[in-house]
Amino acid sequence: MTQIILVRHGQTEWNRVERFRGRANLDLNEVGIRQAEATAERVARWTVAAIYSSPLPRAKTTAQILARRLGLEVELLPGLIDIDYGQWQGLSPDEAAVRDSTLYRL
Repeated sequence: MTQIILVRHGQTEWNRVERFRGRANLDLNEVGIRQAEATAERVARWTVAAIYSSPLPRAKTTAQILARRLGLEVELLPGLIDIDYGQWQGLSPDEAAVRDSTLYRL
């Protein structure tokens, strides 16, 4: 039976302060790197055949940390890229609500 393990990328500064990230090329912060390393240790308990990742740096770095621990290569899949937040990218939820209140409420 095939099992799929979904792993979200580690923390970035924009996660920490809650900003719309979308397709921004953000790196993991120190906490995010530690999170990815801890996840790699946990995932290493299972048999893993492949690792797929979004091409975004935060996801790719997370996947590479797992892959290094598991002795695998990361296959980048552009279809796994995050949502495009357009003009909201980089804004906090409060800033987006002020800038575009009607759309934000929807």
